[in-house]
Amino acid sequence: MQSSITIQLVHDHAQFEDAVNLQKIYWGDDDAALVPSHMLASIANYGGHVHAAYDGDTMVGVLMGFLGASIQPESQDAAPDRLLIMSKRMVVLPEYRGHKIGERLKLAQRDYALQHRIPLVTWTFDPMLSRNAYLNIHKLAALGQDYAVNYFGEAAAHPTLSEDRLVVNWWVDDSLTHQRLNGETLWQSADAPILNPVTFRDGLPVPSEPAALPEENLLLLEIPSQFVALNNVDAGLGRAWRDHGRHYFLETLKAGYQAVDFLRRNDRTFYVLAKLENPPGFAS
Repeated sequence: MQSSITIQLVHDHAQFEDAVNLQKIYWGDDDAALVPSHMLASIANYGGHVHAAYDGDTMVGVLMGFLGASIQPESQDAAPDRLLIMSKRMVVLPEYRGHKIGERLKLAQRDYALQHRIPLVTWTFDPMLSRNAYLNIHKLAALGQDYAVNYFGEAAAHPTLSEDRLVVNWWVDDSLTHQRLNGETLWQSADAPILNPVTFRDGLPVPSEPAALPEENLLLLEIPSQFVALNNVDAGLGRAWRDHGRHYFLETLKAGYQAVDFLRRNDRTFYVLAKLENPPGFAS
């Protein structure tokens, strides 16, 4: 299938309408949850981008991003010195998932950033979704460098979303990114301690009670490999995992760790958390 899929920038209104319809596959018909065609036109015509994946004439995936700057409201930093692309949304038709279309869309986004000398692409995702973590952190080499509590407010815009999000930064021309995309293994995590050893109840993983962080430069943080299925079986356990993840992400980030990789070991999944000597970022 991969050979028949093409990735291209889209610019005309018919394509933008196709992108809106594609969003509805996941987000439903609620207009408040969709990026409308007129906004897509503004994004595409003023520095942002809309990339689409096509199988022949059929749009099967879309990825959009807009220009932004990493500055705080009271900051004196010059916006052009902290330019980034905020990657807003990616959707792939269900029947086309598992064929690296999302990965190809993201790599096209990276090419766009490199072409225009934009050093950073940033986005957020639900930290409990292992498939997203594997793509974002393991395959693309983005770094989990921040954690946003109640990112969407108390009422999430989509029923499968948590209120919290892990913020990933993709430093597109950094040496770490180049090395990882070239297939180099940078983190010798085989002997890294598991921060939160789990137990199992009726076949479902149960989070441990929070403990003090060990004094190690490399840690593993386990999450359920199939969180949505777990949450459907036991919503209380799902809630416990969300609270557990929030605690450890906030604690480890405060202690100087970043999410640098994501591992699959048999049927279990782990974030790799590391203290980097010279983490990529904007100049202070």
